[in-house]
Formats: sequence, C-alpha cells, structure tokens
Amino acid sequence: MCVRWRVWCRRVWPLLLLAALGGWGCFPPTDSALDEAKEPYYVLGLRKLGSFDYKGAVEAFEKAVEANPRSASAHFQLGILYEQKIAEENSYAIAIYHYNKFLQLRPQSAHAEIVKQRIIACKQELAKPIALAPGAQSVLRDIERLKVENAQLRSQLEAWVAYATNRAAMIPPPQPAPVPAAGGHATAVQPVPPPASMVEPARSATVVTNRPTAMRTHKVQANETPAAIARKYGISLGALMEANPGVDARRLKIGQVLNIPSS
Repeated sequence: MCVRWRVWCRRVWPLLLLAALGGWGCFPPTDSALDEAKEPYYVLGLRKLGSFDYKGAVEAFEKAVEANPRSASAHFQLGILYEQKIAEENSYAIAIYHYNKFLQLRPQSAHAEIVKQRIIACKQELAKPIALAPGAQSVLRDIERLKVENAQLRSQLEAWVAYATNRAAMIPPPQPAPVPAAGGHATAVQPVPPPASMVEPARSATVVTNRPTAMRTHKVQANETPAAIARKYGISLGALMEANPGVDARRLKIGQVLNIPSS
C-alpha cells in the first residue's frame, strides 16, 4: 500500500498540482499572461475544457498559438492536454514541445520546475516501448561491450603504429646493389682508394669515427608530453629539450616533429 501511495504521489500529484497552478483557466497574474488570457481562442479553449471537450480545447489553444506564437499560456495548456488527455501516437512528444516553448517564453515562471519534471516524465513514457522491447537490454549491453572493445582496439592500433614508426627510423638505409661483371657474374664493387694527398692522418680517422650518429625524429601524437616521449626513447627530459631548443614543452602540437638525441 505504501509503495502504491508513493507511486501515486510521484506520478499523479504533480499532474494535479500542475493543472491547479496552470489554472485550467487561472494563470500567473503577469501582464503578458493577462493579455494572453483575453485572446478569443484562448477563452474558447478554457470553455471547451470546462465542458470536457478536450479535442475542441486543443483546437482552440492551437489557434491561439497561431494568432500569438508567444502565448506561453496556450503552450502551457497544450502541454497538459497532450500529456494527460490526448491519446495519440506522438502525444508525449508534442507535450514536450509545448512544455519547452513555455520554458523558453517564461523561464522565471513559478511553474518552471514542475514543467521540467513533466518533461522528464514524458521522455520516460516515450522510452518505455524501447526499454520493454524483447531483447532491448541485451542489445544495449552488446552496444556497451562493443564500445569498450572498439576503444581497446584503437589503443592497440595506436601502439602498433608508434612501434612501427620507431622501427622504421632505426633501419639503416639499403646498400647499393652489386654491378654485374662483363661475364654476367655479379661482383662486389671495390672502392677506389683516394689519392695519397687526400688520406688524413690516423688522428683524423679517430675524430670521424667519434662523430654522433644521425639524430632520430619523432612525430608528436595526441595527448603526448615531452616527458612521455623522453621515456619512450630512454633519454632524459633535459636531453630531449636540449635537442629541440625552439620547442615549448607546454605547447606541443599534433604532428610536430621532434629531434631525438642518442641515448
């Protein structure tokens, strides 16, 4: 019994209160509302309500809206009628439309909170056929599962792309193919020794061998930070920033190319 009472209070009482506040003929005593209440079609709609002619009331209030699209009073009455009295396929959707129009025209109305509750109730009624359809819950669970799997696959793909990019940067350039000899057999190309005057001393050769290797590069991906990039290549953040003196660590851009020093 208590449960039924709570359900009645939650569903029926707001409607009764809304009807009482909406006036079914009595609206907030603002200047604009008083002007709207004098409109002939609006007055006719109230009379139709008094005689329980709900379809006639709807027609009258809709004509009142045609005569004055800013008639919040008429939108208010139409919202109540379509929610409570008119049993049509799209009655709840039409009620939501008129309730929203009322809120747009009278956002500070004393009825605003009640109207918002009625909009929520209408949306719940619209969602019932979907929620109660056979297999609907199973479909919703499948959709959520697919969303999670899609996000996981996207992360894996991004990781593989980054891995392939790093591997490609580490592969040395291809060596020139051997030139076939006159007899048709491929022989290795022997390097031509430089002239004696061009041979550097042993000290120069040592200097050449100690030159740093070609610097790698990295293209910035979404949500990457300098610290994360440095960890990725096993270098310190300071070394990374020294190799990129013109880069603002706080403003990395997607697609920006960074120099990666050797570790």
